[in-house]
Amino acid sequence: MTDTLERPVGPPNPAPSPTPRGPGARALTWVGGIVGGVLLLSGAYSAVDLLAMGSEGATTVAESATYDGAPVVELVADGHVTVTTGGDRVEVDRTSRTVLSTATYRVDESSDRLRVSYRCEWWRPGFCSASLDVTVPDGTSVIVRALDGTVTATSLRGPLDVHVSDGSVDVSEIDGDVTVRSADARTSVRDVRGTVDVSSADGPIEISDVSGDVTAQSSDGRTEIWDARANIDVRSSDGGVTVHGTGRPVALDITTADGRQTVEGAVDPTSPIHVRIDTVDGYVEYLGPRG
Repeated sequence: MTDTLERPVGPPNPAPSPTPRGPGARALTWVGGIVGGVLLLSGAYSAVDLLAMGSEGATTVAESATYDGAPVVELVADGHVTVTTGGDRVEVDRTSRTVLSTATYRVDESSDRLRVSYRCEWWRPGFCSASLDVTVPDGTSVIVRALDGTVTATSLRGPLDVHVSDGSVDVSEIDGDVTVRSADARTSVRDVRGTVDVSSADGPIEISDVSGDVTAQSSDGRTEIWDARANIDVRSSDGGVTVHGTGRPVALDITTADGRQTVEGAVDPTSPIHVRIDTVDGYVEYLGPRG
């Protein structure tokens, strides 16, 4: 007979205790919770803002004013800005639309500058919009600073400098140099008798019909240029670049870290007109004249 030895019955082996989380892991948990809460609150506020702006409780104020001309006119607004040329004085039409907030209008005048500011005192997207519609005398240098909205500048005879945080920029028929700086905006610049310098952190760029040098820099967004009749310098971190030549040969220099290259336009390394395209991630096209 064979004896069978049985194992004594006892409690199961306990599961290994979890490794205590270190300070770094706990900090990440807190940060994640805070970020998630901020995103939820932001989404909730945006929804409430849209409802509030469309409600009967929204207050709309429209007023006008006229000022003596100045060599430089600076426009600052928390909304849309429209500026054009006409007359021998500066004419300002302002419109605000607010809910649970107010917009403050301020004018600073000196011998060489007129500064018009229309800002929201308690600003949140949708709760307050303060817009300017301005006409300036011929030859005025114009500076525009818009926090959130569309900037439209047309038929100006003088240099133009635009700064936009979020929105869009539409510039046309400018007799002077144009500079645009945007954080998150679609930018369109056309029909400029001067140089163009555009820099965008996020958003597409379109530039056309320019007599002077063109410089464009984009961190994230497509860039397209056509009918630019002088030197072109384009730099893009993430986004495709398309440049249409005018039919005249150019000295072309293309550098790309990751992306296809297409060259169909006329090229001559001895040409006095230089086109430089430098991208990190995105396609590059130098094509013939745009049809």
